[in-house]
Amino acid sequence: MSGFHSRLALLFVILLFIHGVRAQQATEALMRKHPPQHLKTDLQLFKKVVLGMHPSVGLYHPVDYYSALFDRAIENVRDSMSEKAFRLYCKTLVEELHCGHTEVMGSKAYNKAINKVKLKYSPYVFLPVQDKLYVIANLNKKQDSLIPKGVEVKSINAISSDSLMRYCRRFISTDGYNQTSKYHYVQLGFNNLYPALFGRPDSITLAYKDGKTIKTHRYAAFKAKQIPQLPLKKVEDSLFKVHKKAGIRYRNLPGDKKVLILKLDKFSHRAYKKVYKKTFNRVDKENIGHLVLDLRNNGGGSLANAYKLLSYFIDSSYTQTLYTRIKHYPEKKYTRGNFSFRFTRYIFSVIGKKTTRQDTDFYQYTLRISKKHHYNGKLYVLMNGGSFSASCLVGAYLKGRKNTVFIGEESGGAAEGCNAGITPNYTLPATGLRVRIPAFRLIHDINPKFTKRGILPDHSIVYSFKDLVNRTDLEMNKVAELLKTSE
Repeated sequence: MSGFHSRLALLFVILLFIHGVRAQQATEALMRKHPPQHLKTDLQLFKKVVLGMHPSVGLYHPVDYYSALFDRAIENVRDSMSEKAFRLYCKTLVEELHCGHTEVMGSKAYNKAINKVKLKYSPYVFLPVQDKLYVIANLNKKQDSLIPKGVEVKSINAISSDSLMRYCRRFISTDGYNQTSKYHYVQLGFNNLYPALFGRPDSITLAYKDGKTIKTHRYAAFKAKQIPQLPLKKVEDSLFKVHKKAGIRYRNLPGDKKVLILKLDKFSHRAYKKVYKKTFNRVDKENIGHLVLDLRNNGGGSLANAYKLLSYFIDSSYTQTLYTRIKHYPEKKYTRGNFSFRFTRYIFSVIGKKTTRQDTDFYQYTLRISKKHHYNGKLYVLMNGGSFSASCLVGAYLKGRKNTVFIGEESGGAAEGCNAGITPNYTLPATGLRVRIPAFRLIHDINPKFTKRGILPDHSIVYSFKDLVNRTDLEMNKVAELLKTSE
């Protein structure tokens, strides 16, 4: 062997060694346990921040309820926990806040470590549909697929499928007592949630239905850094005019130029004004009589964007109220952005009407009507469990609009409002966990009832396994059906 090749071989061995050491260090970081006193310290801070600023305190339960909840959680910590276990422990507390904007996230060190290692997954990919679980694909190309696509799974490692999914839903934070959002995100994320919550064994035993018979199959786990997203996204053709910065797409309905589909992937902070101006100018010029506003899977974003969109649809100058109980962030040395919060309060006081009652500041903003290109025609609003935050703001103010029909599922966010505005991340000092806490409560004044539920559709849509894997668009099918009856 030449000197060059010898050095190359040695370099290769060194790189393998370094990679192995880093992987070992990453694994150790993931498994590291924190002593009880450190965990109690973090929970004490968590309690102070929640009681000090969270808008849900006093809304769903009184202050004493949450104080006792955290006290019990602190008292019950008697053993060491890994960061993952402690994060799940904290998420059970977050669930009691009934706020989809509140979340407990891994530490930066944990996230960095987990990105360096390959994790064990089931090579069979599962698709939850309500309380049933199906096989949708096999990721391991080297392994024979003995279980066909579409088979219903009854249990994984002796735990029933409905129990697995019910447990997964416990760790999905939602507004109020909404359930569609939980089902939605468990459906999209089950293949990551399952191993994260139930462990990553070397082998997996599946019980599944074969006709009327229950069969079992044991197979080896599959190592990967990540697994691909489920192939469920609706197929969209190239006729959509796409504005990436604004997250907006639109096109005429095939075969009917009097129907426009307006799809919002998000409420972007960028370029949306120009796109709306162009879109609604087109609506006027083409004399569009039916407009489809697709807010499915839109998780929200800019309030200003949502207000601007509503200006083209609402028929009266409605108001929206934001309030906060704090003047500055409590325990602010564990977070950032206190200046941004104070500046936002100032902006709200300039653009809205500020009042103070019992140390709580209220800011009432008036939603104005667009004088130019205002749309008065038929409107079809598509929503599902992934429609959240600003999507629900828009939906709430459109729900009572004339000539408006809602199609799909109950929205993921609450009809009466949500906790949002600004959501700082607090870093817990002992574990490094990051807790996202909203600083404002947004009230949809048009819907004063405290329903604790999402916006309900006029036409409810329920997908079957076949509909999902075939990527059938049931909401648009319903629009087509309604268009025929309106002729």
